[in-house]
Amino acid sequence: MAKTLVTRLLAPGLILAGLLLLATGCTSDDPSAVGSGQQDLSFDLVVQPLKADQTDGFAALEIQDEKIPVSQQQVMYLGFQGGTSSSILVNFSFDDLYSDEFPEEIFTAENIKSVKLSLVKLDFYGNGGNFPSGEPPSFYYTFKELDAPFDTTAVPGPVPPASPVELIRNPRDFADGKEPNIPLFESDFLGWLAEGGQRGFVLSADVGSDAALVGFCGREFLRYNELADLGVGTIVAPNLQVEFNEGVVLADTTAVLLIPPYADSSTFDEIGEAPAEPGDGFIVRTGLRSYPAFRFDFSGLPANAFINRAVLSVTNDTLTSYGNRHSLVVCELPVEAFTEPADTLSLTDLGDQVYVITGQTSLEPATDRDIRFNVTQAVQRLANGVYEGERALVITAGEDFAPLYDQGTIDPEFYYSQFNFMGFAAPDTLDRPHLEITYSLSGLVGEGSK
Repeated sequence: MAKTLVTRLLAPGLILAGLLLLATGCTSDDPSAVGSGQQDLSFDLVVQPLKADQTDGFAALEIQDEKIPVSQQQVMYLGFQGGTSSSILVNFSFDDLYSDEFPEEIFTAENIKSVKLSLVKLDFYGNGGNFPSGEPPSFYYTFKELDAPFDTTAVPGPVPPASPVELIRNPRDFADGKEPNIPLFESDFLGWLAEGGQRGFVLSADVGSDAALVGFCGREFLRYNELADLGVGTIVAPNLQVEFNEGVVLADTTAVLLIPPYADSSTFDEIGEAPAEPGDGFIVRTGLRSYPAFRFDFSGLPANAFINRAVLSVTNDTLTSYGNRHSLVVCELPVEAFTEPADTLSLTDLGDQVYVITGQTSLEPATDRDIRFNVTQAVQRLANGVYEGERALVITAGEDFAPLYDQGTIDPEFYYSQFNFMGFAAPDTLDRPHLEITYSLSGLVGEGSK
C-alpha cells in the first residue's frame, strides 16, 4: 500500500513542503516516545525557501546592557569596518599632578624629554586578528582637543566638537605595534599643566589607515589574559607619559610620570544597520548587541505529527563578517517580546524571557560559513502547542543566561564582532536559512497490513 500526503509549514520567509511516503509492512507495533518505529513509517520534510515578503515574523533586536553602558566597557574601539566607525574619547585632569616625586620646579621645557600618548591593543588585534592580510592593521592617528570634556552619557553618538589643531608631533607617522606611543608637543602639555582643570581629547583614525575596527584597553579594563605580556607598572588605559631628561633630580631617577584618564569611551559615531527585511540577510552583532528573532507558524503540521528531528541551518558570509570568535546560541522567545520590524530590549529582560535550546562555541566570523543547530526540542514544543501563545526563535551570543555556551569571563560586549548571515532571498538556495525536519504520523500506525 502507498499513500501520498502533502503538508506545509510556514517559517520566516520560507515554506516547508514535502512528500510523505508510507511504506508497506507490519504496523502493529505501538508508537515509541517520538513516533512509530522507523522500520514501518518515515516521513522527510525538505525546506523550500520563499521570498522575504512571505516572512511570518522577524525582528532585528537591539539589546542594551543597562549594567554596562558604552562609557564603562572594558574595550574601546578605533577605526572603521563594515559600516561602523568609532573614535576614542578621553578626559584628563591637570590638577594635583605635583608631588614629592615630581615637584613643580622640574616641569620646564628644558627638563622634559618627551610627552606621549600611550595605548595598549588587545593581543587579538596586535597579532593580526582574523584580518584578510593576517597582519595587524595600521593607523594614521589624529589627536585633537575637544571644546569641553566629553559627557559619558552622550555615547554612542557623534564625535563632540573639537579644535582643528593637530596635537601629534608628526600626524602622518603611524605608531604601530601592540603598545603604540604617539608623540605630542611638550609645549602643549606645559600649557595644559599651567592652566590646570579638566580637558577632553579625541583620538581618530585618519585617511590612509587600514579598514579595521581595533580594540584598545579602557580605564575599566580587567581581563589581562587578553593582552600580551606587559611591563611592570603599565597603565593599560590611554595615558599621558612625561619623560624627563637625564640629570633632572627626581626621588626616583627612573620614574616617568604617567597620567591616567578619569573618563574614556568609544564614540561608535556610525553603527552599521541590521537589515530590516530578512530577505536581505540578518546579523548577530556583539559589542553593541543585535540579535535576530524569527516567528514560526506550525499550523500546517498534522495534529498527529511527531517531530523526530529538526535542524536550523544558516549561512554566514565570511567575506564580510569580522571580529573575534564567539558562541552562537538558539533560544525560544515569546513573540510578545518583540515587535516588527525591530525593537529594543534590555539584556536583563531578554535573559528573563528566553529558554535556551542549543548552541555552538568558538565560531569564527571570518571562517565559519555553514552553521547548523539542532532545534528538535523547540520544534516539538511549538508544533505540539505546549505553550499558550506564540513563540519565536532568537539567535544570541554566549550570554550569562546560556552557561553551557558562555565562554569564560569574556562577555559579548567585550569584543565587537559581527556575523552577516545570508537572507531568505539569497540567489543560491543552499545559502538561504532553512529547516530540515523529519516527523512521523502516529495516527496511521496499525492501519497497514498485519
